Amino acid sequence: MNHVLLLLLKCCLAICVCVGLILVYLNANLSKQFESLSWAVGAKIYARPIELFQGAPFTKDQILYELETLNYTEVSSNPVTGQFVDLGKSLIISSRGHKFPDGAEKAKQITIEFGLRSINAIFYDKMKVNEVLRLEPAVLAQLSGPHADRDLINLSDLPKHFTDLLLVLEDRQFFDHKGISLPGILRAAINNILVGRFAQGGSTLTQQLVKNLYLTRERTLTRKVLEAIYAILLEASFEKERILQAYINEVFLGQWGNRAIHGFGTASHFYFGRPIAELDIAEQALLVGLIKGPSIYNPRRSPKRAIERRNLVLSVAKNQGVISESDWQSAVMQSLNIPSRPADRLGRFPGYVNLVKRELTHDYSPKELTTEGLRVYTAFDPQAHRGLVEGRRNALKFIVNSKLDPDNDVQIAALMVDIPTGEIQAVLASRDDSQGFHRVLDARRQIGSLIKPFVVAAALEKNNDLHAGTLVRDQAISMRDSKGTVWTPQNYDKTEAGIVRLESLISMSINQATVHLAVGLGLDSILDSLVNYNIAVGKTRPPATVLGASEMSPFAIAGRYQGLLNQGYVIPLKAVRSVVSWKNGQLNRKPFQTESILAPPHAVMVDHMMRRGAQIGTGKVFGKSFNEVMASKTGTTDNGRDAWFIGADGRRMGLAWVGFDDNRKGNLVGALAALPVIQGGFRYIDRMDRTDRLPSGLKYGWVDHFGQVVGKSCEGAIRRPLPQQLVIAAGTACNIHQKNKGKGSWLKEWFGE
Repeated sequence: MNHVLLLLLKCCLAICVCVGLILVYLNANLSKQFESLSWAVGAKIYARPIELFQGAPFTKDQILYELETLNYTEVSSNPVTGQFVDLGKSLIISSRGHKFPDGAEKAKQITIEFGLRSINAIFYDKMKVNEVLRLEPAVLAQLSGPHADRDLINLSDLPKHFTDLLLVLEDRQFFDHKGISLPGILRAAINNILVGRFAQGGSTLTQQLVKNLYLTRERTLTRKVLEAIYAILLEASFEKERILQAYINEVFLGQWGNRAIHGFGTASHFYFGRPIAELDIAEQALLVGLIKGPSIYNPRRSPKRAIERRNLVLSVAKNQGVISESDWQSAVMQSLNIPSRPADRLGRFPGYVNLVKRELTHDYSPKELTTEGLRVYTAFDPQAHRGLVEGRRNALKFIVNSKLDPDNDVQIAALMVDIPTGEIQAVLASRDDSQGFHRVLDARRQIGSLIKPFVVAAALEKNNDLHAGTLVRDQAISMRDSKGTVWTPQNYDKTEAGIVRLESLISMSINQATVHLAVGLGLDSILDSLVNYNIAVGKTRPPATVLGASEMSPFAIAGRYQGLLNQGYVIPLKAVRSVVSWKNGQLNRKPFQTESILAPPHAVMVDHMMRRGAQIGTGKVFGKSFNEVMASKTGTTDNGRDAWFIGADGRRMGLAWVGFDDNRKGNLVGALAALPVIQGGFRYIDRMDRTDRLPSGLKYGWVDHFGQVVGKSCEGAIRRPLPQQLVIAAGTACNIHQKNKGKGSWLKEWFGE
């Protein structure tokens, strides 16, 4: 008998040693995993910040739009973080603060007083502020992995009452138990016996965390036992606050497509579009209520059930003394206030965000973009985007009213660019912001008359005596292409003037004169120059290239115009300004690059010809919309398949394309269908005149009706930027053309005596 007892004792001891070793192993492994716990956090994409200072070109309307983009809430008085008060001629804003790449901007309450078109004064703590203050940049989107979204927060980020609401509903003894709650287990066991199945688990927050991090979601006794053991071990090794913070970042709170919404920080943005610190009691209760069933109580799909669940949470909180009777009454009467679409995650600006994503893939791997928590700062300007959207709406309205689009499937692509830096400030990739084919980046369409400024620029390079007033033949012309086909271009209005000024080729978009110019200087030579400008020229080099038969994307042709309007200096177009890594704090910037494709004098002369287009030419509707000196170019391809428009002020350039994806005849015209888009794009931004300063080699001079450089006082003389040597040679003389008779000039070869 003693032998049997001894054997049993040894077996029990061996079992205890094995169990102990297993527990030691589990504890070490669990502690190591939890200690190194990290979550995959996608890159967050930001707009440009809002810089506020006395004299800043912002109206109250513009700042209100920015606050709406930032999801600020308007209140009647005493604004707290993320809120503002509208006092008529001024705004009181309680900013959120932000850690910018170049330093942190603290959260503060400021008062902004507005003039007619700018900020009159800014006050902070009742003192007038003279330095620049920045509001945080809007979040355009957050890049996520294929299955999860996450926005990590600290316990200090939680609003008042939130922790109490969470614990009173999910785990009232959280700070007292050691990982499991025996009363909770007993209560769950009784309920399971009563219903005859495993329906309730009695899990603590720690058990829930363990299940989410390390175990499956199946309801089995084995899993529950492991869950309890893991919870006890976790509680023995880590402080309650550490466990609670892990829980608030891990808990599952919803689904968007195939993406899971994890953590209260993520859920706050997903459901309300605001940081969790700004949620009121009713909104906090709704999030807490989602733990029991994110699908069942989804406020977008089941608002009635969501309200019932929220109110239950509020009632429990009131009964347990977490909130007051008055807070309860106010909260249960509150509507859901849930935006119809998830905020930030899907992205409110898909055209721009997809451009940014494509740009980032050149420098970062998919894993880095979806797991490393990068902060991506871009040049996105909400005011430029706002204008493009309004312009797109106006263009579509015109097209519908003109019965040009009976099936409502005309498409639009547009972008706004900062000329000196090449930064892209806004993008529209379709008619309705739908995801899919990116027409700015990927649509290759004939560019039509957008080619003409480059043809003229090439001509100016070939002959230094050419200028805005040079006369060019505008008559019928026929040519054979490489296939032997006779090509006979016509002007858009089917008329011809006989002779026109060189600047009219651009301002009035004259086809026949453009072909005569190219032929007169050597068609092959002109095409070679277009190749040097990175304009698409087909392998067969058809003559129609000089009238825009080339196919290019809106992005590509915008890059060429950026250089043309920047005195010939091309800067690669980009959306991303900088990328910040949370791990090492490094700031990654692309080096500034520039390339000269055109001599500044030639680029500037073409620029001034485009200004005539905005004054009296095909873009005059655009030019007359603003007080500033603008430049423009329209483009229309055969049968109106493609409508283009370029518009620019002294700082920005906008480009729009309108057409059908199947390239069918559309009878669309650039000045009517595409112009309104860019006209809208300039409406809400701070505009400036295109500069009158001339580069070396040019000088303002005068030309007469005969295309000759003359003195200022000569009859019919008009002021233009001209090659300096021509202005100096002309002096103050008039009728210089009489002196040139009999000389074998280029003009004589074209027009005879």
